[in-house]
Amino acid sequence: MSEGPMLTLAIPVRGERDTVALERTLDGIHHVLSGTDIEVLVQAGDTASDQWCRSISNHPTSPRLQAQVDHGIYDAMNVLMNRATGDRILFLGAGDIPLAGLARAMERWSAVDEALELGGVRIPNAELRVPRHYAPQWDRQLRWRNVAHHQGMAYPLSLLRTLGGFPVEFPVLADYALNLEMWQEGVKARWSHGEDWVSAAPGGVSRKFNAALYAEELQMKRSLLRPGLARTIQPLWIRAKARWKKR
Repeated sequence: MSEGPMLTLAIPVRGERDTVALERTLDGIHHVLSGTDIEVLVQAGDTASDQWCRSISNHPTSPRLQAQVDHGIYDAMNVLMNRATGDRILFLGAGDIPLAGLARAMERWSAVDEALELGGVRIPNAELRVPRHYAPQWDRQLRWRNVAHHQGMAYPLSLLRTLGGFPVEFPVLADYALNLEMWQEGVKARWSHGEDWVSAAPGGVSRKFNAALYAEELQMKRSLLRPGLARTIQPLWIRAKARWKKR
């Protein structure tokens, strides 16, 4: 049996400028998950004052905070992965709020294995042409778009470390790249239909639909997708998707 908590909630933030959003997330954790077997980690990418660190660390969720300069969101998430002690790890952004479905899911979990646990993600204030709800999915659609939102994924910590964490050579789409890698390697996923875990804040690096984003997606898929029709027609598919997003 593991001696660590059932779940690590890992929250990368920029620093003091994310204070209001981070406090909203910590308040949500305290309200929804108080009494569950969790640890809460915060990783601040900017230098932070001692006063701010004390203020965050004194929150009722008792987050363990670390401040150090990082090289982007996925570098910070990999640092959080290495700090974590839970059986599973779920990454939240500043401003994301856990929902009751996450507490129900934890009641259902048993001994940890290398299967992903998935939950739905709501984005009530989503940007134009971004879905307001991501239902759990883990199937062939991953070859075309990222249908598994990382705020709805409880990764087995041992699996994530074995895979080396998030590939930082893809600074915008590393979570999508990791999903493709795991799906192609046969990693399984479980979920309960209709169960939502997180209400996610708008924003995020992958929601800036510009030329750099689509160039990175094409590079990523050329690197990771196995040979076949899906890989061959990615340039055409990505161009069509970019035009649709810009409409």
